[in-house]
Amino acid sequence: MSDARERELEDALEELEGLARPTGESRRPDRYDARALLIPLGAALRDEGDAAAQRWLARARAACDALGEAWENAVHSELALACAEHVHAVDRRYLELPNYDFEYTCKARERLEARLVAARALGHEVPESLVQGVVRADRILAPFLAERGAKLK
Repeated sequence: MSDARERELEDALEELEGLARPTGESRRPDRYDARALLIPLGAALRDEGDAAAQRWLARARAACDALGEAWENAVHSELALACAEHVHAVDRRYLELPNYDFEYTCKARERLEARLVAARALGHEVPESLVQGVVRADRILAPFLAERGAKLK
């Protein structure tokens, strides 16, 4: 695991653990907290496998369980927004523009996948409607990427 990813994970977990302590911060976790954990955790799971990420998963599960419904709401909000961003970004009207940023879209899609992988690993059910929207968007995007010799990871 890269030092940068390890630092991201450590920072996100320390923040969540602080929120989960009874004497911790008095704010509720929000979608930014969810994003800060889900992206690097999902990337680690995707790139290195479950075994390599077990220590991160154990800490994340403990903090997330302690945060309860507030954490669930934060994750749901983050996933809904990330999925909606992808769906709207692959509107054919935009994809046909000569200056459309396919590189950005592919990187954003990788970050979305990391969120989904991590959310599932933490036991969150990803609503089927979100998944189906992403699948439809991927189908729309695929021929445009194939034209450029690229594909989604």
